[in-house]
Amino acid sequence: MTYPLAAPSNTISPATRERLLRLLAEYPSKPAALLTALYLVQAECNHLNEAVLTEFADIMEMPKSVIYEVTTFYSLYSTKPVGRNIIMVCQNLCCFLRGSDEVVMAIARELGIKPGETTPDGKFTLRPVECLAACERAPAIQINDKLMGPVSPADIPGILAEYRR
Repeated sequence: MTYPLAAPSNTISPATRERLLRLLAEYPSKPAALLTALYLVQAECNHLNEAVLTEFADIMEMPKSVIYEVTTFYSLYSTKPVGRNIIMVCQNLCCFLRGSDEVVMAIARELGIKPGETTPDGKFTLRPVECLAACERAPAIQINDKLMGPVSPADIPGILAEYRR
């Protein structure tokens, strides 16, 4: 299930609330649906800011501290605005040994940002992550839902050109 990222919002829309209710009906409990529900809300709101997390905690009938812990633990979620295209670069051992640090530097140079930042036009966010579960493709990157690898620094301009359109 993929939802395109939207412009930042501080509230959960009625349409997303309805989608959440349908989603929650598919799970045995609200905690079991937590990760998917957070992803759905983030897709609408762009990121999970303080206001959205408070509203979401109320919907889920869970302490906000639990929601915040999950949100900040997983690299899938963001508490600050992100670009339309999220570039995740695996930093785990297999990818690191095969040059993922050089791939991160190539992406940063190409976009003119540092790891963890978003381009001024809001098109890209560069996010080094712990693991993409793609050791056989090391070094691996993922842009939105598309996993790629092995990737070299020389591949970066061509890959990014696809997303600049």
